[in-house]
Amino acid sequence: MYLLRFIVIVTKFAFRLPAIRKQAAKEATAHLHKVEENLQGKFDEFTFKKIVKSHSLYLHIVNDSFTALHGRLTNKEEQLRSIHYFTCSSLFDNFWDNKTHSLEMLKAISFEPETYQPKNFDEKVFIESHLFLKNYVKDKAAYQNLSQKTFLAQQLSLKQFDKEITNEAIQHITFEKGGNSVLLCRYYLEVEPTKAEEQCWYLLGTMIQLTNDLFDTYKDLQQHSYTLATRCTNVYEIEKIYLYQIQQIKSCITVLPYKKRLKQYFSIVIASTYTLGLVAIEQLKRIQANEKEMPDLRYLPRKILIVDMEKFSNVWLWVKLIYKYGKL
Repeated sequence: MYLLRFIVIVTKFAFRLPAIRKQAAKEATAHLHKVEENLQGKFDEFTFKKIVKSHSLYLHIVNDSFTALHGRLTNKEEQLRSIHYFTCSSLFDNFWDNKTHSLEMLKAISFEPETYQPKNFDEKVFIESHLFLKNYVKDKAAYQNLSQKTFLAQQLSLKQFDKEITNEAIQHITFEKGGNSVLLCRYYLEVEPTKAEEQCWYLLGTMIQLTNDLFDTYKDLQQHSYTLATRCTNVYEIEKIYLYQIQQIKSCITVLPYKKRLKQYFSIVIASTYTLGLVAIEQLKRIQANEKEMPDLRYLPRKILIVDMEKFSNVWLWVKLIYKYGKL
């Protein structure tokens, strides 16, 4: 019975995804061009494409999955908020990564947007989107608290360039940064989630962040950034952490107060995101082979560390993992 249900869900989802992504990308592109016209500026090409791609991927796989628990897909207003969210997050990443803003400037633009005086197009866009989202949110106190926790995790991530940082500290930063960033998106939907549902948002974020780190292992090694992936001396330790997070999210899904068919659909679709991390872990297992420890990753070539999701073997492994972990 589960096999048949799995095939139906995956087939339906895979059939709908390209069309939804195409439409979402079209709407995001139109929105960003309108912003450029209204604020008399222009996004750099990388940021423009990042916002469009992030929104079009995230919309159906994550946001629609959560609203589906409530019997519907996201509406136009929720989709617009998603575009604004990825506009904010992409621009903030630029401010942070390009070191164009001091910590005090980042705090001011994040927590005092009403009084912050923007100096360029990017800052104007960030403030416009930030206030758009902030003004919509109903529980402003909880949203503000979560925003501060997200900012703190980002600030703490500076310690990931310190070789003295412990693996425990890295894990805390990784989970807080990823978990809280994704949990913010729950505030942009017009549904009232249960505590278990909110925990699903957070746990999904922790695994998305860890997956990103696993896929970025080579890049982070070049930048001397310490993540659980670059610090890996035994892949089975990372796998243990990852499987525990999966166990936690599946436990949360099980107790959600919705019909089983809705929870099963949700579980399978959400598994399609976090099982990518397991594909990366399997690649690290092949590198470690039968040894007790990993070789020094710093001396491995890029082609060994890059996870190629265009390879049939990786795609097939991914599907098998979705089937295994998506089942309730």
